[in-house]
Amino acid sequence: MIQEAVQSHSVPGGELIEAPYVRVVFQRGFPSDVGINGCRVDDVIRVAIDKLESYQLGELACEENAEALRYLKLARQTMAARIQRRKEQGVLNTMCPHTYERTEDENEDFSATGA
Repeated sequence: MIQEAVQSHSVPGGELIEAPYVRVVFQRGFPSDVGINGCRVDDVIRVAIDKLESYQLGELACEENAEALRYLKLARQTMAARIQRRKEQGVLNTMCPHTYERTEDENEDFSATGA
C-alpha cells in the first residue's frame, strides 16, 4: 500500500486535513468565540472506535481489532483526563498550557507515590 502525504491547510473556520480518501475539518478557535466549525481529535477517535466495534460484531472480528480498540479507548480516556486537568487548573478553553506535576523524585528512579 502506498502512503501519500497528508496535507493540512486552513479553510473558512477550521483546519482541513486531507489524505487519500480522508477529509477531516478540525475546530479552529473556541466554539464560544467562533461557533462550531469543525471536529475535535476526540471525535476522530470516537469514529475509529465505532468502526472497529462494528468490525468486531461481524466476520472481521479479530484480536488485532480488539487490541486497537483498547488503545483507542485509552486515548479517549487520556484526552478526557487532559480536559479534566485543564478544568481543574482553570485553563480550559484558553491557549494557556496546563501544568504537569511529576510524582517521581528527580534524583531517584522510582515514584514518590510508590506507584
